[in-house]
Amino acid sequence: MVNLLIYSGPEVLPSALRTTLSHLARILLPNYTIQPISVPILLSQPWTANCQVLIFPALKSSIGSAGIIAGIPPRLNGVINDFLEGGGQVLCLNAAARITRRSGGHGLGGIGGMGAAAHHFNGSFGSNVPDLESEVFAFMDRTTGLNISPISLPESSQKNLKDQTTRRIKSEGGSNGGELVEGIVEGDMPQFEFADGGSAGLPNKMEVLAETIEQDASHIAAIRCQIGSGFVTFWAPSLENLSEEVSSVSGSGDSSSSRLILLRYILSSVGLKPPNLTAGSISHLLPQLLLSTSDKPGLVEAVVHGLLGSVPNPGSAVFQDAHNTFEFHDYEEGLAILRKMKAHSYSESVEGDHSSVSSSISHITICPKGIVPSIVDTPLFDFPTYFNLLREARTREDCRRDVSGFGETLIYGQVVGSTQSMFDKNPRFLSSLIPSIPILSIGSHQLAGRGRGANAWISPSGCLQFSLCIPKVPLSPHSPYINTTCSTSSFSSLTPSYIPPSKLVFIQYLFALAVVEACSHPSILGPTLGANVRLKWPNDIYVYYGNPSRPERAEKIKIGGILVSTSFAPGGHEASVVIGCGLNVFCRHPLFSLMRVGKPTLSTPYKDPCCPTSMKDELGHLSMESTLATILARFEKMWEEFLGSGGSFERWMGRYQDKWLHRWVSLIFLYFLFYLLSITSVIDGVPTSSDQLVRLTTVDPPMMVRICGITPDHGLLRTLPERNQPGQPGRSIQEGFIDLQPDGNSFDLMAGLIKVKGA
Repeated sequence: MVNLLIYSGPEVLPSALRTTLSHLARILLPNYTIQPISVPILLSQPWTANCQVLIFPALKSSIGSAGIIAGIPPRLNGVINDFLEGGGQVLCLNAAARITRRSGGHGLGGIGGMGAAAHHFNGSFGSNVPDLESEVFAFMDRTTGLNISPISLPESSQKNLKDQTTRRIKSEGGSNGGELVEGIVEGDMPQFEFADGGSAGLPNKMEVLAETIEQDASHIAAIRCQIGSGFVTFWAPSLENLSEEVSSVSGSGDSSSSRLILLRYILSSVGLKPPNLTAGSISHLLPQLLLSTSDKPGLVEAVVHGLLGSVPNPGSAVFQDAHNTFEFHDYEEGLAILRKMKAHSYSESVEGDHSSVSSSISHITICPKGIVPSIVDTPLFDFPTYFNLLREARTREDCRRDVSGFGETLIYGQVVGSTQSMFDKNPRFLSSLIPSIPILSIGSHQLAGRGRGANAWISPSGCLQFSLCIPKVPLSPHSPYINTTCSTSSFSSLTPSYIPPSKLVFIQYLFALAVVEACSHPSILGPTLGANVRLKWPNDIYVYYGNPSRPERAEKIKIGGILVSTSFAPGGHEASVVIGCGLNVFCRHPLFSLMRVGKPTLSTPYKDPCCPTSMKDELGHLSMESTLATILARFEKMWEEFLGSGGSFERWMGRYQDKWLHRWVSLIFLYFLFYLLSITSVIDGVPTSSDQLVRLTTVDPPMMVRICGITPDHGLLRTLPERNQPGQPGRSIQEGFIDLQPDGNSFDLMAGLIKVKGA
């Protein structure tokens, strides 16, 4: 996933941080993840690997040797300038810049044709400017000798940002073309200052992006400066006072579709790609469909009978629960409601009235007797094709034909709240499902997708997102659902055995393995391309590109995740298991997805080109339907064996770790490394190691540990302390393994860090 990191140090104005996070989320989700970052993380962790833009909100001003400046800590000079030199991007909001040069530098060259803004040079500051060891932060270009110091408003101005000043902002498109963009901002704003006031133009490697048009003259409002291979951009107007009623002068001027267009423009100028403004079609919940494969009629009726006691025919029935009120409609009535609500949703703009559809009401259309709706009513998912592919995949995996298979009964919605919440936030609904029929919930778009813990799962276009509910899984030999057939269904139970509660943790590993292995099937990526899809413990799916000669340059990008929730029945003899999965299949730049695997499209850490058009031919067979069918059939066969073994994960342990991003090194290679580098640790005569070394902060002082695997009993992450701890000579390291569980620790393994949750 591409990250936008928002600086959240104590120098940031609290209101500015809130406004920045809110505006960026509104404009950029779901194309990017937006995360605050602090000074300690900037200084100690490898954040640059997955950061596209580092953003500084409005900062408190401080007094430096050259006057009022933005309060970025000088100790960040080295790491941020290295980020820029390597091709990174920095965006400073509500900040101007003071441009100076070092003694002996190449001077301030000129760029002609920049208009009136090129002449606003306000004094000379000589050559006494900061370097990497200075008390003042500055962006520095080593090739030209430029020093660029951010400037904030004085404290007195920041306390009363909404003064009487109104300014018009104008841009002629800059590097993005000639589109004229205008908007209105209020309040004071910092001014750009340049050394060598008599110079005839801007310094080299600088470009004006926007100007303010005022009574006296025009002034620079935004500027872009090249530093090494990267760029730093300054946007002077305050986001808090940015009027949303702005217009694009070059086009139709529809103000309702141009809100925050100035901020969208400045974000586009740093290479970010906001989603299209035409998102009104996915801004409303839409009715869902309850359907099943046509070759096993009666499944839908059995599910409805368990929920309602009878099938509403004709008419509708209501099922009240804690999180949702489910309104079940017969087929004709339900389709009429679906078509009416879709037409209403499509006719509205992004800023339309969302109150017409309550998020607590879930309309469900019953498709009886194996009726499958046409592609006209489900344009984003072809169900006839899907059921055919699922039938083929289940035959290929040798799944049982006398049972209701995974994915054969499902609830689909083009726009849903959360496929996961539908089950685990509605206890009555969940407990009313019969044990012999697993149900799949799938949505083409989610408005409130969920990740692990408090994390949200964004749902961009092209993401396959679904939740598989397996009702009443036996947890003990006393469960009445072992080897029983529910009287309301003609299909026998999928649960020939039981899973001890301590083994439930392995379900997420089993499903993640099924996803990764399915990606290697010819119906998805094939064995060669599929080998690039890997697992990150405990629940993430990554694409991995490694260079055998330069393994340290391997690139890893997240494309999916697994979420498993368990609801225990009274008495504890059974539990309903809900397995949620999000997998990027057709997501386009800036996201990565299965569609983009197969060509060297992975980039340097800072630049991610679009998928080449030739990929369409190479993966022309790839589809949402084939991906889902292949995953479910693979997992169904594994689940049958998992239950039969009483929840033992032993038979899959080798396959699981072989797909790890932090997989074990082979035994022969370990011995080779032991003799050459002496890095292999030995416990009870068994050499253990892995490809990944991480810093464990749950102990005091922190220590470096090497990932070894997962424990066969409780599925904990097994690590082994390094004998030689950096910076801690002579420290006595405890013997044996350190086992960690995800419930008490935060695992940012890509950053080489394991820490206490909330730290």
